[in-house]
Amino acid sequence: MTSEEIKALWNRAILLHGQSRFAEALECMAALEPSLPDDPRLLSNLGVVCRDTGDLVRAEHYLRRACALRPDDPAIHYNLALALLRAGRLSEGFDEYEWRWQVSRFRQQRRQFTQPLWRGEPLQGRRILIYGEQGAGDTIQFARYAPLVREAGGDVTLEVLPHLERLASWMPGGYRIVGPFAAGLEFDVQCPLMSLPHRFATEVDSIPAPARFSIPTDVQAEWARRVRTGRTAIGVVWSGNPAYADNRARSLPAGLLLPLTSLSAIDWWSLQVGAATADIPAGLVSLADHLIDFAETAAAISQLDLIVTVDTAVAHLAGSLGKPVWLLLAYSADWRWLLHRADTPWYPSVRIFRQQRPGDWDEVIERVAAEL
Repeated sequence: MTSEEIKALWNRAILLHGQSRFAEALECMAALEPSLPDDPRLLSNLGVVCRDTGDLVRAEHYLRRACALRPDDPAIHYNLALALLRAGRLSEGFDEYEWRWQVSRFRQQRRQFTQPLWRGEPLQGRRILIYGEQGAGDTIQFARYAPLVREAGGDVTLEVLPHLERLASWMPGGYRIVGPFAAGLEFDVQCPLMSLPHRFATEVDSIPAPARFSIPTDVQAEWARRVRTGRTAIGVVWSGNPAYADNRARSLPAGLLLPLTSLSAIDWWSLQVGAATADIPAGLVSLADHLIDFAETAAAISQLDLIVTVDTAVAHLAGSLGKPVWLLLAYSADWRWLLHRADTPWYPSVRIFRQQRPGDWDEVIERVAAEL
């Protein structure tokens, strides 16, 4: 194969992968292997595409070969972490996940402190700053580790994004909650929130219970007056944060929800915020004007009977509240939802509706409508 043919096939594989045509992308990558048998970039890409097709055994095989050839390449280790985590091998996966801080997309989020990083040693009353990273859903999901840090002897301060501050203040236990880069903050050690599963050697059977939020009764009552009519009340979210790199794959066109929102005897409430609110399907009533932060969203969820949502922070919030959640997942979903499962060990109240074919939301909506 000539260098021009290799380049053309490589570019085609990247294009197909970006279009979620995973099987075709894998065929292109596999065709390159005889010409580039020990190319770590090709092996890493083969691992990523195998992961996205759901073949986690081959994904690990290729990624470990790539790691052996480039043991200090953080991107390869990060991709190996995602494959291991998706396979449910959490302890191994979170160990590799520590490489994320050397990957360009995460490097800018890494905080620089004079205080040392906590690595799991006894805290013995020391003040520890746990700071959120990545998105709001990640903070909600991993806030469950704050009680474990306290049990390990830490005096915990939790730093969260501004629109999570009020919600975090509702966590039982009276944690000190601060916004990003709070002035005059005193602490002895620090740790990013998503490193805590690694510090506690988390496995699937040792995942702690979700964080709980005690919503004030007066706030609940206000939302009950707003959304309770005596009929079944369902909240819906169809799009995630557009700034997220893979938001196109995890979100669905609002019009596809019509088979749901046209069902009678149900009050359909939109929990969608952001630019996607410009395209609300018929039958949905928007609550966006009232959802000023995640505390208000939590209060709204508390008064609904069911949440139907794509993979967004709302799924984590509703799961943490113990509310029934029907989670609509893309074919190649985020690692935390594992593989081939209709449930999740992270949230007992979540039921998963996965795409059977990449990009096919219609079939997912048909199943959800039939269940309703």
